[in-house]
Amino acid sequence: MKRFNIFFNRYIKYYFYGIIVLLIVFIFTYSPFVLGLIIGALGSLINTFTFEYYLEKAKEKDNIHISTGNVWRYLIVILSCCIWYFYKDQINIIGVVIGLMISYVLIVFKPFIHKK
Repeated sequence: MKRFNIFFNRYIKYYFYGIIVLLIVFIFTYSPFVLGLIIGALGSLINTFTFEYYLEKAKEKDNIHISTGNVWRYLIVILSCCIWYFYKDQINIIGVVIGLMISYVLIVFKPFIHKK
């Protein structure tokens, strides 16, 4: 449970803050782009959680299988794109893509953000 608390303090609360702000903006604008950002940010949240979970498991001494959860992350991206496909008129794909890229940008820049 300690790992989850550390992860929550690092990432999830900022995702939640961003999603809440996007929800408020969406309520006032009903913008398809903002709705796409919300869906993408939710997918990004799940992707980041999956990556961090598998990364922590890979750091354990007795673990011989190293994985970063790529299959699960790809499935989340496919699911987000399927949601866009079925609701093309209400959701902007550019917003979904930008929202999904948040987790990948975070993964790339994580070593620079959390130097120990």
